[in-house]
Amino acid sequence: MTRFLFLRVRAHRLLLAAALLAVVLTTVVLATLTAFAGAIGDAGLRHALSSDDTAAASLVITAQTPDAGRRALDAAAHRAASRTYDGLPVRMRAFDASGPYGLPRSLQPPDARKGDPDLTQLAALDRSRVRLVRGSWPAKGQALDARGVAEVAVPQAAADRLRLEPGPTVLALADRLNGGHIRIRVTGVYRPADTTDPYWQLDQLRGRGVRTDSFTTYGPLVADPALMESGKVSRGDVSWLATADFSHFTADRTGALRATSARAKHFVAAEPVFKGSVLSRTSLPDLLDSARRALLVARSTLLIVALQLVLLAGYALLLVARLLASDRTEETRLLLARGGSRGRIAALSALEALLLAVPAAVVAPLLAGPLTRMLGGQGALAGLGLRLDDRPTGSVRLAGGAAAL
Repeated sequence: MTRFLFLRVRAHRLLLAAALLAVVLTTVVLATLTAFAGAIGDAGLRHALSSDDTAAASLVITAQTPDAGRRALDAAAHRAASRTYDGLPVRMRAFDASGPYGLPRSLQPPDARKGDPDLTQLAALDRSRVRLVRGSWPAKGQALDARGVAEVAVPQAAADRLRLEPGPTVLALADRLNGGHIRIRVTGVYRPADTTDPYWQLDQLRGRGVRTDSFTTYGPLVADPALMESGKVSRGDVSWLATADFSHFTADRTGALRATSARAKHFVAAEPVFKGSVLSRTSLPDLLDSARRALLVARSTLLIVALQLVLLAGYALLLVARLLASDRTEETRLLLARGGSRGRIAALSALEALLLAVPAAVVAPLLAGPLTRMLGGQGALAGLGLRLDDRPTGSVRLAGGAAAL
């Protein structure tokens, strides 16, 4: 039967070659569209969530004058963030601020010294977010020096307006919450590395260094963490910016992440160390909804293209099948006249179909990856620098098999 099958194929090799070409091309293109839709959806979603300027994907937690120790607070914030991000790897960056302090009247213009004093606050922040302009950072691990003076670095905008420079001058700050004073000495001047960084959501002044409402606030004055934990300064808020690692995030996890991020406030408030005096905010659910709608539109567009391709391929195969059936009319009659059953003739046709479908089903997933990679390197996609995952997935193999069938 096998020999006879190949003789039939040889007799009509041109038509069968045309059919094989149509099947392979259609199957490869459909598998590639499936792979591309999945890869571009995942890559686009990761790009939207991981962009440096996408503050909406971050989680901000603010504990208002907490009583617990810093390690317990850090651990609680990390647990809440991990649950919010559905177990994704989480990076935490902290901002530990003091209460408000009044600046010396001598730093104000003479005509403004009768009103409210200018305010500031001390803070221990992530120094990777700032750049030293001149001078030096406060000494590490030191709360107060031998004279009982705290070393601080001043934001450049505040230093310019207050005419402060690194040096031996000692200033006294008045504690606006608890009374008393703390003496400081300016050792350096700094500026934010990038004021658009989501990290500056934690700063009341948003990294600008100066804000004027009914009174003027300068700061924060960067101090060493040892000072903030020494009890020498009034306790203010402790804030964290949580960001997740979306480098391996896929679109099929969007629903789960949407559900957990919507419960961020519940997860944060459930931590006992915060004792209810905690605020949190994130716009991740809204960002995921927007990304999901964009993904649906993109996949719908590709689906329309795929359906058009299926119709064209089906029409081409029908033409080939019609021509092949016409050429084999006499051959089929002769087989029936010599005792061949319709079932046997159908079996021969099925084997011929396998010769067309099996190569297409095997080749399509193998070519889908390289073709997806090639498409990702063209046009606007190349400019975005998206990294497409070109590994054949189960959906790609399923699409190739279904198209071949």
